Amino acid sequence: MRRAIVFFLILCLIALPALPAEDNRLPAIGSGGLIAGQQERAIGQQVLTQLRRNAPLVSDPMLREYFEDTLHRMIPYAPLQDREITPLIINEPSLNAFAVPGNIIGIHTGLLRTAETEHEFAGVVAHEIAHLSQRHYARRLEQQERSTPLTIAGMLAGLILTAATGSEAGIAAIAGTQALAIDQMLRHSRAHEQEADRLGIEIMARAGYDPAGMPAMFERMLRQARLQGNRPPEYLSTHPLTESRVADTRARVSEFRDRDRYDERLAYHLVRNRVRLHHGEDPEAFISRFREKQAAQTGLEADAARHGLAAALIAADRAGEAIPHLRELLEDYEGDIFLVAELARALRGNDQAGDAAELLERHLRRHPGNLTLSRTLADTRMELNEPEAAARLYEKLTRDYGADATLWNDLSEAAGRAGDLIEVHRARGERLLLLGDAEAAARQFRQALERAPANHSRKALLRDRLEKANRQVSANRQR
Repeated sequence: MRRAIVFFLILCLIALPALPAEDNRLPAIGSGGLIAGQQERAIGQQVLTQLRRNAPLVSDPMLREYFEDTLHRMIPYAPLQDREITPLIINEPSLNAFAVPGNIIGIHTGLLRTAETEHEFAGVVAHEIAHLSQRHYARRLEQQERSTPLTIAGMLAGLILTAATGSEAGIAAIAGTQALAIDQMLRHSRAHEQEADRLGIEIMARAGYDPAGMPAMFERMLRQARLQGNRPPEYLSTHPLTESRVADTRARVSEFRDRDRYDERLAYHLVRNRVRLHHGEDPEAFISRFREKQAAQTGLEADAARHGLAAALIAADRAGEAIPHLRELLEDYEGDIFLVAELARALRGNDQAGDAAELLERHLRRHPGNLTLSRTLADTRMELNEPEAAARLYEKLTRDYGADATLWNDLSEAAGRAGDLIEVHRARGERLLLLGDAEAAARQFRQALERAPANHSRKALLRDRLEKANRQVSANRQR
């Protein structure tokens, strides 16, 4: 399957038009240049569309909300000209993260499995924010200003393959004379890596993360590479790492150790536990391990182990046993949104979906519009065979998270079960637009309009969306 995806991406992207080249010099750090902001966004949009179509993107609202919160904590301290960042989480066990022109930052779920502390995870994210703020990928493209259209298309293919499967798989799959050029373009230079390290450490410290997490994570990666016979994790294929670079980050960190203690949140361990269980760790073994850890630890470590135990019990179809553990945690972390969602999941697993819905409704009144609570409640309403209520929740979420194709898919299913065919066609059209199939999207919007009566409240919206899809069809034909 992966080889088929790789081959498909190459075929798709080799035909992409070249970006216009002008006789400009390499810009100063962080400034505009040959690859201007609009062109960077165009590159990012092409990458994003192909990832939506082919990569296993994660729809788990808890993971999405945690990752967004991590970005939002750090972005105010980064020298970004555009602070609107698109976050992506790819369901891959490999250790990888990436920053793509157009303000896209993504991670593989394997990163959450590997980083044992929140600060180690934040170190990788801060490093990627720094790469983005300094336009490192775009500047590499600018160095290729005399490249042929094939090289530019190959660069886009390489970006997508790096994001979706890890750079080694991507580079190996790209045959012929393009392989070396793409390899060189994807690998950050030593100067870029040092720059991202320095700026990332500053961002971490100012955002309240322990900057020592960055060298600690680098050391963990190097140890993993040695254990694997010096075959580096995917992340190190495009972010070359040496012992001297680790030492340099350690030295830089010492300048910021002016606080006795950096807080770590339980939320990181909640999402990490979910990822570890999702990637095939045996729930029964997990249960035994976390019972032992809970008994041996205190404080945050014991609470994280208790959650891990509860999550494993749910995964092992023993949700009833998980409920008391989650209720006890909520006594200490009153109102914690992630714990509320986990308790609702346990209640559903224990045939108490009605109680789960009541719990979620109560907390949504305190946190209106919250992604994790809203999506969990919508899923619960579907389980209760209340598709109309679920569709209303999904539709509200699309107003803030309309770039999430999985959300439109859920809305289409709920609307279909509720018998609202107009909304089914509209949701399908929005999803198809995100996946880059403008012609199919236009057909869906046209069918929605044909079904809508003259006084339908969404008539104007549907006309607008049909016009947008038709404009995209025309633009595609002119390429």
